[in-house]
Amino acid sequence: MRTSERRQRRSDSTTLALKYQLDACCANGRIEAMVVADGDGLPLASSGDTFACDEVAARMVIVGHKIREFNGTLLGSGHKWDVQMQKVTIEGTELLVCAVGGTADSRRRQLAQGTSGALRILAA
Repeated sequence: MRTSERRQRRSDSTTLALKYQLDACCANGRIEAMVVADGDGLPLASSGDTFACDEVAARMVIVGHKIREFNGTLLGSGHKWDVQMQKVTIEGTELLVCAVGGTADSRRRQLAQGTSGALRILAA
């Protein structure tokens, strides 16, 4: 019995594998950007609008210190982003996974997919 591999791109590089995961989430959910950031708000991997990823990561880390999840509008420097964020812990380190743009439903679905993929990739 043959099985079908759903992943189109693979990499042994953790950063590149995360980028591929986020690329697929953006395409599948028709969302503007996705980012995985560390506890200092620095993107570890991102896909989509680079400015949005950098700004959302830097701003969400402030919010992320107080809550584990966020779903709302983030304002800053003349921009407005619809964002959904989830905080995850891998090997004792907290990371933020953020989805930007698209519909609330697509952000929710792709955030779940991106978070699951990021945890799988980082645990390998």
